[in-house]
Amino acid sequence: MKHIPNPPELILLKTLWSHGALPIRKLHEVCADDLAWSFSSTRKTLERMGDKGFVTISKEDGPARVSANVSKTTTLAQMAREFFGRVLEVDGPLPASTFTGSTLLSDEELDELEGLLGTQDKR
Repeated sequence: MKHIPNPPELILLKTLWSHGALPIRKLHEVCADDLAWSFSSTRKTLERMGDKGFVTISKEDGPARVSANVSKTTTLAQMAREFFGRVLEVDGPLPASTFTGSTLLSDEELDELEGLLGTQDKR
């Protein structure tokens, strides 16, 4: 992944990760409170996310459906590396224990993230 998702893109991705593929209208409705913008803004953002490779929009058989094209753990690992490297100037393995207690990640995903972060940290 070349790009790191911006905050609205992350809201949409998190919804897709938890719900799976959704019709665009339904995705907009689920995210409406967090995004507080129009349906056309959601649609335009999803088009840009498609250009970045974050999502796939399928227009077959009925309403267009959108699905995440990037893995949750890979995306979070890249975001963590970006933050820790750029902001905190940390170079090297990152502690997966930072993510312990996250309601976004299962135990299996925490283990996968630990591998992606290049650490041997055991919670």
